Amino acid sequence: MELDVCGLICPIPVLKTKKAIEELPEGETLIIVGDYKPALDNIKRFVKTHGHRVISTEEFEDGFKIVVKK
Repeated sequence: MELDVCGLICPIPVLKTKKAIEELPEGETLIIVGDYKPALDNIKRFVKTHGHRVISTEEFEDGFKIVVKK
């Protein structure tokens, strides 16, 4: 599953991540892409706090990509 949070600022990317993870079957991965750099750390913190795993993160000049496993 992929979640696009481009054009959104916090807390919306975190809230959309929360909703997507809730709908995701256990053991599946979620790819989150965005362009608001402060959301990167906020999403990673949320994911770890709620017992999920950050598989990888990539930062680009104009955004980021996070892969999360539920």
